[in-house]
Amino acid sequence: DDLVQELPLPVRDSVRDSAQFRAEALAEGIGKVRLETAVRAFIESTPVDLRQRLKHTLSYKGIDPEEYDEAFSS
Repeated sequence: DDLVQELPLPVRDSVRDSAQFRAEALAEGIGKVRLETAVRAFIESTPVDLRQRLKHTLSYKGIDPEEYDEAFSS
């Protein structure tokens, strides 16, 4: 939710819903969504034009965006 609040209001709900669906799909069979999976799903669900700004937000929150280069380029 902290990351969602950093997005523009018009896209928050759609990104939140899409990220939740994607995280659950990525975690299928595990039963629990790990932080890394949730962050990856969030990045992949964020519109491409907002992802660069998201790198700064992740850094600010103590998450290394370089660990998610694959998700940023998807």
